Formats: sequence, C-alpha cells, structure tokens
Amino acid sequence: MQRREFMKTAAAGAVASTIAAPAIAQGKMQWKMVTAWPKNLPGPGVAAQKLADRITALSGGRIEVKLFAAGELVPGRGVFDAVSQGTAELYHAVPAYWGSKSKGILMFGSQPFGLRADEQVGWLTHGGGQALYDEIYGRFGLKPFLCGNSGPQWQGWFKNEINSVDDLKGLRFRTTGLASEMCSKLGMAVQAMGGRAMFQALQSGALDAGEFIGPWTDSALGFYQVAKNYYWPGVGELPPQKNAPLMRRSITNFLTI
Repeated sequence: MQRREFMKTAAAGAVASTIAAPAIAQGKMQWKMVTAWPKNLPGPGVAAQKLADRITALSGGRIEVKLFAAGELVPGRGVFDAVSQGTAELYHAVPAYWGSKSKGILMFGSQPFGLRADEQVGWLTHGGGQALYDEIYGRFGLKPFLCGNSGPQWQGWFKNEINSVDDLKGLRFRTTGLASEMCSKLGMAVQAMGGRAMFQALQSGALDAGEFIGPWTDSALGFYQVAKNYYWPGVGELPPQKNAPLMRRSITNFLTI
C-alpha cells in the first residue's frame, strides 16, 4: 500500500483502529475515533481512550484525536463503515464483529482454541500475518493495526445451569466471530449485539445466555444482575488449558474476585 493511500484510512486488530482524510485547523489535524464500546468501559473502552491520548501526545499535539463512544457519532456496529466511508478517521473495535464483510477478517481477532496474544503478535510480525491483514482490510479502504488484546475470555453468563451438552440446544446465546459458528453447530440460537443490548436482552428474556469479555468488563455492565451462572474457561476467544473442565463460579464468589 502506498504511503498516500495509507494515510487515507487505517483499522486495528484483536482490538482495532482506523484513519481517513483528516480535518485540518491551524496546522493541526483533527481525527475522530469512533469505538464499539461505551465511554470508559473497563477494558476496551479505557484502552480506546488511552490510544487516542497517546496518538495526540506522541504527535506533539499536531494530531488531535477525539474519541466518540458507541452511539455518540455512529452505532458501535457501524464504526467499520464510518471509517471506510470517511465519516471518521479511526475506529477501535475487534475483528470478530466484521464476519459479514469477509470471513477472512475473523482470523485476525480470535477463534475457538486459537492463538494466544503472544502467538498472534508473532504471526503478524514475523509470520506474514500483517501482509494478509493489510490485503483483506485494504479491500475496504482500511489499514489495520493490532493495538491490544483482551486475553482469554470466559464462556459467558447463563440464566440456568448447564449440566450437559444437551442443555445448550436451543439456547438463545449472544456471541460473535467464529465462536458463533461453533455454537450454532451445538444447536444454539446465536445472536450478535453489543454489551448494553445483551444486558437488556437477558433482562427481558430475549436471551438465555451470552458472553462478552471477562469479569472486569462484564461486572461494569451488570450481567450478574440478570444471569446468575458464570461459566469459564471460554473456548471462543483464546484457548483454555488442555483438558480444562467447564466450570461455574457462583455470583457470591465472583463478586469477591
């Protein structure tokens, strides 16, 4: 990709970002960063703000990055198109959300029993992964960068206990990426939505269960209030230990960790 093309648009990896033709005022470039997260959500929301602040600081103030949380400028699931079409200069999200754009994009985020964070960095940096990453996102006018990793995630919040694989059949479950296909093959009715929408769906009964990230982020979104069974380890985003059993942490114990 030529430098001029690169400066038009860019996106980032297991957690993602993007660039379009910037507004210029008094010799400064003003970039809008749209995110898939609520403002300052523990984990990804905090990381997005740190990235915006770091770009501004490292540029000596010549690039001013203003962060817009999900829904402030565009919906969380609209950030990819917003940057691709030039509405914003950067986005911060995860590749797991963009399977409808290209199945290949999902390989750069996380997948069932996939790469650990260090393995992913090694593949992108030394194994040719970045070139493939650039090629796929380049079809949409985006330049991708890996700018974080949420690490191993939990299996999710369930209203009812799970005692066998049969208990998963027909379960209305929120997840994303290649984990969606895995869950579908287990007979689950998979739905994709943001974290706040997942809370509302669990509360209303539109969902039976769902996974988002992990204890730090999930506690801020209040899932424990509407689904009392929290299972781990997850298999959809980064691998659990070999032969690790699926376990349930009681809400009482969860609130003490």
